[in-house]
Amino acid sequence: MLITTDHGHLDSGGHGGDSRAEREVFLVLAEPGGPARPGGTRLDTPRLVDIAPTVLDRLGIPVDPAWGLQGRVLPGPTAPTSEWS
Repeated sequence: MLITTDHGHLDSGGHGGDSRAEREVFLVLAEPGGPARPGGTRLDTPRLVDIAPTVLDRLGIPVDPAWGLQGRVLPGPTAPTSEWS
């Protein structure tokens, strides 16, 4: 299961600007074999462009360079990538 947002938000209202609060998103990726820790693994730099390559990877579909996809495959659930994990 993958859950994300397409943009952030300002507490004062509005979105779509260039502030960090408006550009920052969250991403939840839950998959079999994930860590038994309640907090899971925290990634420091997931980006929206990483979603398509990650989903394709988890589905076993190799990314064809001819597609011109940006982004990278996010690490699996057993690969801590942050001091916060």
